[in-house]
Amino acid sequence: MINFTKEDKSKSFNDDNKVTKRGKKGIPKLVTHFDTLDQGTAAFMQWLGSEDKMSTTANPIILKDFVHTKYSLLYDNVAGRDIRVETQNGVPKCTSCNTDDCGHVGFVILLEQKYENDGTIFD
Repeated sequence: MINFTKEDKSKSFNDDNKVTKRGKKGIPKLVTHFDTLDQGTAAFMQWLGSEDKMSTTANPIILKDFVHTKYSLLYDNVAGRDIRVETQNGVPKCTSCNTDDCGHVGFVILLEQKYENDGTIFD
C-alpha cells in the first residue's frame, strides 16, 4: 500500500505493516514482481503520464514493442528484463509469469484498450 500522507512520502507499508523505504519515483524497493492486475494498472498510469515513456527511472514498466491483438514487449524495470505478453483470442498472457492475471497483463490490457479507443498508444 502506498502512503500518500504529507508527513513522509519516502515510506510505505507492506502487507505485514512494516515500513519500507521507497526508491526513485515512488517505485517500492521491495517489489520484486508485478503480481496483480492492479499493480499493472498503476504502472500503466505512471507510464502514460510520464514525459519520457522510455525512461526506466520514471517508469516501472516501459513499452518496447506493440502489435495490436498479437503481442507486447515490455521492459520490467523492477525485474530488470524484457517481458513478452502474447494475446491469443483476445486474452493476453504473460509468457514470463505464465499467467493471465499478473501486472504485465494488467498493463497490456489498458494498452490495448487505449489503442482501440484512441487509435494510438501515445498521446
